[in-house]
Amino acid sequence: MTTTIRRSETATRTAGLLGEVLHDALDVAADGDADSFDSRTPSGRALVSLATLARQAAGALGDEPGIPVAGGPGVVVVREFAAAVRLFDRARAHSAESADVDGLLATAKGLQARLHG
Repeated sequence: MTTTIRRSETATRTAGLLGEVLHDALDVAADGDADSFDSRTPSGRALVSLATLARQAAGALGDEPGIPVAGGPGVVVVREFAAAVRLFDRARAHSAESADVDGLLATAKGLQARLHG
């Protein structure tokens, strides 16, 4: 007996895992001091990168990714990240077909580890 996993099922699962990573990072940002996420700090740079990644994933899912914020004070970085996660969630919910976001998942996990490190 052979088990076959369709590419769309794998892509859907990967998008779900990416969403979990993004929401975990959102929890970290919500629990932390906004100043610690200034884009000049390691945590802030990780959050800016995750926001950009979330926007890229939204674009891959067919939504307009918008223009990412390159940096700023912690409160700006946290708001940008929250907006990017909402955009990703909306794109994932409205996507008629699954997009391949496999390449983004590994990067997101690395950035997530930096937030927890």
